[in-house]
Order: sequence, then structure tokens, then C-alpha cells
Amino acid sequence: MSDKPHIEQSFYADASVYDILHAEGTAEEVDCLERLAHTFAADAPNVWLEPACGSGRIIRLAARRDESRRVIGFDLEPGMIDYAIRRAEKASLADRHQLFVGDMTSFATQIKPRSVGLALNVINTIRHLESDADLLAHFEQIAQTLHPDGVYVVGISLSLYGSEMPSEDIWSGKRGRCEVKQVANYDPPHPDSGTRQEAVFSTLTVTRPSGETLISTSYKLRTYNLAQWHSVIERSALRVIGFTDVLGEPDEPEEPGYGLWVLGPR
Repeated sequence: MSDKPHIEQSFYADASVYDILHAEGTAEEVDCLERLAHTFAADAPNVWLEPACGSGRIIRLAARRDESRRVIGFDLEPGMIDYAIRRAEKASLADRHQLFVGDMTSFATQIKPRSVGLALNVINTIRHLESDADLLAHFEQIAQTLHPDGVYVVGISLSLYGSEMPSEDIWSGKRGRCEVKQVANYDPPHPDSGTRQEAVFSTLTVTRPSGETLISTSYKLRTYNLAQWHSVIERSALRVIGFTDVLGEPDEPEEPGYGLWVLGPR
């Protein structure tokens, strides 16, 4: 039996822990997004929007790289937005940030219509939306904010029902005297269950000079195979412009498999 403090709470409850865990690879993600903006949205405004931006790590780096770029981010968790605001202020980037608490299905009134050149939603964040109706509402909100030449980059893992086995990912990060390790276990839906929810079980080990703390949480992500994903896009206010791998290179979607969908307004 471990004598480490063990807490059951949301994976997103501590913004600094979340930011440390995901910091590695952020530069490569922004590299890819800048490549996609140049390829697909060269004539759109240099304004980036990230729904469910979490700690703001991506848009913060995007703003730091380009003094002409303005960034917008929102998240359901007030703690995440408070953290993102503090980090933007510390980096002297607050004047080019717009950050607010908001929901992915009802945020467009906070943003100037048709002002966004690049919107982004990566690492399966969009799968937190629980139904096709929620996803369609989200796409409608995105369409209202996108410039006619703008694009929405969505990173999503597609499913191949009946062939996927439970799996595990391990992530780690360190900043100063704080180390964070995450073990995430994924349980895909059984093909006969009638559900389209993948169960995720996460355990974080946070190590500070004061000791180690274990943080456990679980949540569910909605699943899509290629046909289901195409179906919901065809019914939405957006259309498919392109598909790339994680480096922004042209590719073809696979089931199962992760990639970046480049969507634009109809």
C-alpha cells in the first residue's frame, strides 16, 4: 500500500501540472500549425483561436513567435484561464491575448465575426463533446468566427470498431523542481455495447521537494470511425479542405489512426 498522498480530482484541476506535462512538443505543434496556416490560410488574418485552450501553452508560444499575431483562447475551467492570463502577462504578451471562460458550443458572441484566420483543436480535445448535436453546434460557432479564407485544424484519432485493444500511454515533463508523470489507460468501446465512448483512466505522479502526490481521474471520449466523422462534417457549417499528418504533410486518414483535418467554412 503506497503512503503517498492520493487525490481523486479532475485531470485539469491543476493548470501548472497540466502545463508542465504537455510543454514538451509544443514547439513542434506550433511549427506544424504555422505550416498549415501558410499552406491553407495565407490570405486570412493573423489571428489564432484555440477552443478548450487549457493552460494556453500553444497560443502563448504562437503569440511569442510573431509580434503581428493575435491569439484568442477559452476554456471551461476558470483555473486554466487564470493560469493562462498570468503566463501571458509574465511573458509581456497580454496585449495580444484574449482569454475567457467559455463552452465549445456557445462562444462565438465573445469573438468578432469572421475575424479568425486559424482555429485549432488538437490531441483529441474535440472528442470531449458528447454528441453529434454538440459537435454540430461547435462547428456552427467556429464557422461564425472564421474569416472566409480561414481554416480550422482538428486533430482526432479515428476508431476501427472491433479491432482496437486496451492501450496505455506514458507522458512526462519537468519544470524547475517539479516533475510530472502521467500513465493513461484507454479502454475502447466494445462493438456490441451500443456505446461510442472510450474510457480513459489517468494517474498523475507529481514530484516536488515536499514529496510525491498521486492524482487519479477518469473520463470518457466520444469515438468516430471515418464514416461517422465524414457524416457529421457533411451536415455541418464546415467542409474538408485537407488532411495531414502531425508534421503538416499531406496524408490519407486511416482507421484507427490520428491526423489533422483542415476544415473551412462552406
